Amino acid sequence: MTLDRYHRFSIFIILFAGLGGILYGYDIGIIAGALIFIKQEIVLTHAQISTLVAAVLGGGSIAILIAGPLADRFGRRRMISVSAIIFIVGILLLVSSHHFIGILIGRLIEGIGVGIITVIIPLYLAESAPSSIRGMGVTAFQLFLTGGILCAYLFSLIFAPTHSWRAMFLCSLVPATLLGIGSLLIIESPRWLFFKGKKEQALQALSNSRSAQETEHDVFLMTQLEIKNNKKQQKEHLFQRHILFPFAIALAVAVLTQLTGINVFLQLSTLILQHSGLHSNVQSMLGSVSVGLVNFVITAVAMLCIDRIGRKPLLLIGTGGLTLSLIYLGAIQYFLSPGTLQGYLTISGFIFFILFFAIGPGVVVWLAISELMPMSIRGKGIAICLFANSLASTLFAMIFLSLVKQIGYAGVFWMCGGFTFLYLLLAVFFIPETKDKSLEEIEQYFYEQQRI
Repeated sequence: MTLDRYHRFSIFIILFAGLGGILYGYDIGIIAGALIFIKQEIVLTHAQISTLVAAVLGGGSIAILIAGPLADRFGRRRMISVSAIIFIVGILLLVSSHHFIGILIGRLIEGIGVGIITVIIPLYLAESAPSSIRGMGVTAFQLFLTGGILCAYLFSLIFAPTHSWRAMFLCSLVPATLLGIGSLLIIESPRWLFFKGKKEQALQALSNSRSAQETEHDVFLMTQLEIKNNKKQQKEHLFQRHILFPFAIALAVAVLTQLTGINVFLQLSTLILQHSGLHSNVQSMLGSVSVGLVNFVITAVAMLCIDRIGRKPLLLIGTGGLTLSLIYLGAIQYFLSPGTLQGYLTISGFIFFILFFAIGPGVVVWLAISELMPMSIRGKGIAICLFANSLASTLFAMIFLSLVKQIGYAGVFWMCGGFTFLYLLLAVFFIPETKDKSLEEIEQYFYEQQRI
């Protein structure tokens, strides 16, 4: 086996796991266009619209609570299979429904499948990919996620003349089926195998994607960590300082990422653009497509830079630019009346917003959540962080239209700008650079930092 083959195998893992990102992204993006035509078939109140948008996020919150512990018990690969099956069931139920409750239940089940994906895929990639490409591997999930959003906007535009919102949702069955089939072919996480005592299988899994020297190095680090953990007089728990500090950082990153408004803006982009003055369905959908295209392209660029430039510089640029973009969007809504000018300036603001999100938080959030926490709590810690992430997104989606009525779009954009500025401060003062460091080295860094 040549070195090129090691890298080909690693890339195969990344591309397969990226299917989960496509599903997540498509699920976020498709509701933006589908809502226009669901409303034509079924009369919906503002509260029901908000609930449908929030449903997939709420279902994800439920799944995220249990996905981490289940992944620790049954393995990462098996849970990927489960997520694909649940997602397919949700889609089939949704497209066969002709009333609000049926669509809502379908969206909730979809959300459960997506929730499992958001926990397991970054976890699997972080533990399976070599450290030299781990940043690219984990951020590939975000790239495929943005690709899924772009596909959702494009298919919404393609099916717009037919008004077939069911066809829009059915397209997601293709990546879901491929994910389910592929889960039967990939290797299990070598770190999960090792800490479950299956060391020969772990060695084999490592050797599939690493050279003999890299495999030996990773086995040495895992063995040293195991010896250190066995020597401790008491079991590690969340409230030990060297565990609590990185967990708190990861939790803050997870929540603040959603408080930028990213998921709500993406799911309601078409509606927001219509309220800004672009009343044509095609105009508002084309605006959403342009936002999705920028999101995908810039995420691809950031993915290539993440292991070269590093996590922290990209996050600083991204959160700083996001703050300015949200101030700009708020100013457009505050000083201009709805119309063509406000509509097109809102599109430009969304493009800048998504550009800076893709540069920074978009690619760094999955790395921060999966890299910073130690192995002893990684599965459960990721589950807690992503539950908080999903809960923040769900609650924001549920109150978004009511909040707009109270403080206007300008107030909402400026509020999100304030949260994003807090994110910038977190990046400046508390988030360390993890480029080129193994997971064990990152764990040791926090242990030394918090030791008195």
